[in-house]
Amino acid sequence: MKGRMNTFAHDVHASEGRWISSLASRGFDGVHVKLVERVTVRFLLVVIASASVSMSALASATEPFEAFLEKHCVGCHGSQEEEGDLRIDRLSRDFKAGLDSHHWAEALDKVNSGEMPPKDQPQPTQDEIAAFVTSLDARLKDGRAARMAARPAVAHYRLSRKEYQNTVYDLLGVRYDPFMPGELNEDTLWRGFERIGSELSLSPSHVDRYYRAADIVLDRAFSATSADARIVRKTAAELRYGGGKIQQETLDRFGIKRPLRFLLFPGRVQNALSSNWFGKTGPEHSGLYRMRLQASGIRPPGGQPAHLSIGTRTGEETVDGLIEFDITAPEDGPQVYEFEVFLEMPTTLHFCVVATDGVDRRGGAAFRNAIASRSYIFTHSSETILLNPNAPQMFDDKGNGIFSTVLLDWIEWEGPLQTEAERSRREGVLPPDDAADEVVPEHLRRFAERAWRRPVMMDELEHYLQSFRVEREAGETAAEAFRIAMQGVLTSRNFVYLVEGDPEPRERLTDWELASRLSYFLWSSMPDDGLFTAAISGQLIGAGLGTEVDRMLTDDRIERFIDDFSRQWLQLHRVGMFPPDKQLYPGYDDWLEASMRAEPVEYFREMFATNQPIDGFLRSDWTMANARLCDFYGLPEPTHSGFQRVSLTPDDHRGGLLTMGAVLGLTSDGTRHRPVHRGVWVSEAIFNKTPPPPPANVDPIEPNPPQSPKATVRQKLAAHAQNASCAACHRGIDPLGFAFDQYDAIGQWRTHERVAAGTGDDPSVDASGVMPDGRPFTDSVEFKRLLLEDRDKVARAFIEHLCTYALRRVLTVDDQDDLHAIENEAKKNDYRIRDIVRAVALSELMRKR
Repeated sequence: MKGRMNTFAHDVHASEGRWISSLASRGFDGVHVKLVERVTVRFLLVVIASASVSMSALASATEPFEAFLEKHCVGCHGSQEEEGDLRIDRLSRDFKAGLDSHHWAEALDKVNSGEMPPKDQPQPTQDEIAAFVTSLDARLKDGRAARMAARPAVAHYRLSRKEYQNTVYDLLGVRYDPFMPGELNEDTLWRGFERIGSELSLSPSHVDRYYRAADIVLDRAFSATSADARIVRKTAAELRYGGGKIQQETLDRFGIKRPLRFLLFPGRVQNALSSNWFGKTGPEHSGLYRMRLQASGIRPPGGQPAHLSIGTRTGEETVDGLIEFDITAPEDGPQVYEFEVFLEMPTTLHFCVVATDGVDRRGGAAFRNAIASRSYIFTHSSETILLNPNAPQMFDDKGNGIFSTVLLDWIEWEGPLQTEAERSRREGVLPPDDAADEVVPEHLRRFAERAWRRPVMMDELEHYLQSFRVEREAGETAAEAFRIAMQGVLTSRNFVYLVEGDPEPRERLTDWELASRLSYFLWSSMPDDGLFTAAISGQLIGAGLGTEVDRMLTDDRIERFIDDFSRQWLQLHRVGMFPPDKQLYPGYDDWLEASMRAEPVEYFREMFATNQPIDGFLRSDWTMANARLCDFYGLPEPTHSGFQRVSLTPDDHRGGLLTMGAVLGLTSDGTRHRPVHRGVWVSEAIFNKTPPPPPANVDPIEPNPPQSPKATVRQKLAAHAQNASCAACHRGIDPLGFAFDQYDAIGQWRTHERVAAGTGDDPSVDASGVMPDGRPFTDSVEFKRLLLEDRDKVARAFIEHLCTYALRRVLTVDDQDDLHAIENEAKKNDYRIRDIVRAVALSELMRKR
């Protein structure tokens, strides 16, 4: 009976694979096909496994394997108790089906590491542990070949929005922003990763937006209207004083030789760009623009540097910043600042000086209107004779600013910018206007091969060529008809998806598939000509792979990997998810939040560029900071604007990722720190272990009663963790978060926890704890030291995160041998970051389907 059911399930699985492959082998043909989930097969496997569990368990009840489970595991994970939502007695013993392999792998890891059984339970002997671990490991490995053979024949991984953006740029030299409202749908996240294939489905709303995106991309690539770059320069006199003729006469009358300057102050937005400065603009003028301005800043004594935001206006005092930077240049030493930004034309941008010092601006409309009036002339803080004595004061009698302000001399915009390299990507794509129709197929094939990232057979293009012929017969020009065919190529599943595999089962990737996997791993985009050439010649499956990987690691496009991987690995999308309470944290502002979010990325960039050992993620005597972060952390102000390497001392209470404001803030709720969430983050990001979800209907931690003694969050958690259903998980999570109790909800150092209600003084912070394996620590410094003792585990987890990102899927127990090989290779080079990335790129795991 069982054999017949397994044979039937295998036949259904094979038939389904052929059906899916048949669907996937065609283009969308105007109607995009959503990949069908294999619900039927999985249901059958569940039925089969369920039927076999009791029989298998009975047959092997006397085996040492089952005896160990009965003696040491079922008591907490059986019918009487179900800690962590895990029932050992219900796990499938059919290791070839592998339905519960991940649970068995987790059990193997916990027993092998000594985490299970818990310390308060009877402990097995070393011989019993060795026998159990050996037996379970053998069972998992025995089923591996069957599980690998059962994988679907064709694997599809949809491009994320960021990857789509990079790909159309590298394909056609066109800038397109898929994050704009109304463009591509938001990517579904899995533990911060936005490129996991099983999460990125395709719905009808996606299809419509892909057609729209393809239209925009082709419009910009082959615009009928020329949009040559222009330079527009506006001086302070033009921006602020309508040319400044009257104001200049005033300066001449007083004998003042300094030029007019534009005083930008908090509380009012000012015009920074109008589309009409470039004449009549339309969508064809959208693209990359370079902004240059000369400015300096005035800051109050002890205050923060002036911060300028340039973007679209969102309110009377705010803008949605496209360009953000601190202005540290002094009044008498203005500096030229330069940025490049993508602009959708037509558009209007505004300046906004962000109020970060909390000083009363004596605000309101009267204040803003008085300072903005053209009768308020400004050249220099020392020229008080020009200042209207009836207007609100901007400076004290010594010329010190009362709050941070920006002094603007001029601003210049240039664009839309296009490089020769960008234009070259479009050369020869369109057939000549007078080309015969028989020339078109070859042009389309060349374009499709680059877009689909593989060789293309002419019969695959027949549908798109038919569209070309229909358009030509309807009277369209060859160029317009060809654009319809190109749109089909760009909306095909071959472009939108990375396709790995074919109907014939095979273990390894082809050269072309490997080229794409490498390029989307290290560049978040399509292969370049070098990778295409290596794939054509067969060099990737051999000695040429190392040469190509080394080239890719030194290419400028590696910056995409640095930005994308660090952001996803560390779950930085959560920074600012719960905005801090302004009453509790008045110094927190948007620029601080943006700076916090950038710090881990810049830190990873420096670690990668200098090939530092992985220890730096845990502890270091430096960080990457800008002026805003230096002010927040109490560090010496940097020598120039932007992020730079800053030295740390023990008194700074920083160093490594774990004590960065972003990490400490993303695990808080806006009012208080959350040790449990911090512990979960450490478990996931540093050890790649996701704790089980909390039981349903767990009571939240209540605010401190007004008549009770003030209690810390930790003290309240201790009472909560006494609950039997919660205690097991909290033992492994809480210590990882308690280590950082000396940092509040936004990452500020403290010695006492501020408790709003209750009697007595604010309680002292207790950052001590005991690691799950029994090692004690007193604070975050000792906790980091213990993590360094576990550097092999930390390195292994980092490798697993890299492989999840590179393979675009969740790792399984079947990947363990390959992961171990990567780990051994990385250890030879002292776990240096760039070397680890290289080891992953060159690994056997990267070459397998």
